[in-house]
Amino acid sequence: MNTPAEATHTLVTGSSHGQEQGLLDAILKLVPDAVIGTDIDGRITLFNPAAERIFGRSSASVQGGRVELLIPERLRAGHYEAQQRFAKSDGDVRMMGLRRVKGLHADGHEIDLEGFISHVKLPQGQGLLVSLHDVTARLQAETQLQHSRAQLAELTRKLMKQERVLVKRLAQVLHDQLGQTLAAIRMCHETILALQTAETPSDYQRLQERLGTLIGQAIAQVRQVLVDLRPPLLEEQGLSVALDNELRNRALAAPQVDITINVPHNLELMRWPAEVEYAAFMVVREAVENALRHSGANAISVDLTGGALSLHLTVADNGVGLPEGAGLSVGHLGILGMQERAQAVGASVTCGRGQDLGTRVTFHWQCLS
Repeated sequence: MNTPAEATHTLVTGSSHGQEQGLLDAILKLVPDAVIGTDIDGRITLFNPAAERIFGRSSASVQGGRVELLIPERLRAGHYEAQQRFAKSDGDVRMMGLRRVKGLHADGHEIDLEGFISHVKLPQGQGLLVSLHDVTARLQAETQLQHSRAQLAELTRKLMKQERVLVKRLAQVLHDQLGQTLAAIRMCHETILALQTAETPSDYQRLQERLGTLIGQAIAQVRQVLVDLRPPLLEEQGLSVALDNELRNRALAAPQVDITINVPHNLELMRWPAEVEYAAFMVVREAVENALRHSGANAISVDLTGGALSLHLTVADNGVGLPEGAGLSVGHLGILGMQERAQAVGASVTCGRGQDLGTRVTFHWQCLS
């Protein structure tokens, strides 16, 4: 499809007044983009209704004036030079300003525009024709969206920091208080069992055995909660060791699935920023959990690569995979959570189909400073 400039170019070069000129005028009134014609020296000869609306000027007020009137003063010298170079060139149609230029409204505010410029042949000689589309509202919306995303990323960073502090505190309470209390209860219970005699009623003995079982379950549950809350070894020994420990525990809980981790020897002791390691660990944990719950896979592999200033993790399974094109749009909050965690530390997460079968989740972080 022709641009407004190209369509007008065709009509201008092929018309000879009369009916064709009337058709051209009708088109210029209907097109939503500004169409501005100038002579070879940059004096305005054509200014359609859309141009009047976009620039806040009437056609009569700009006729014969220089096109630089429509450009912010700081950009006029550069525009004039660029226009003269194009006017003397042999080109036909080209993108103006890499599709984006600045315009000046009659009230003084600047306008963001995208446009094309082309050579035209007029009865009075060579000229230039420009078509411009007002993208000010779109760019403002994009800026607001970027600002909102930045605010969301900052909020996520703060929440993750609070999460780490809260989790650490809760883990300490569970370990130092509840854990110690349960250990003391077990010791008391074992003392009671040691004091039992052959004359102790069998009902009491059964209750004591049941109580011992419940105490053991409570201690095991607290330990599991501690593992879930505070990634083992992450702070002390780093991401590689913590992931290896995590996946070993997962493999014990799901022996039917072959869970492996591949880490180059030179990265086994590598450390990255604490917040990056934490986010990466939680993303891998979530991805592995999703694979175990939903994929039906019998093999899950985690690959860690990178260097001192980069980190790349891939979690791949051979399960049923995601629907084609689903990616991060799949309505699973875990996937969205992974993406938010990654963005909060300047990383990215992608989720899609594997090379052959299954699902592939990648976490990538690159130090930019």
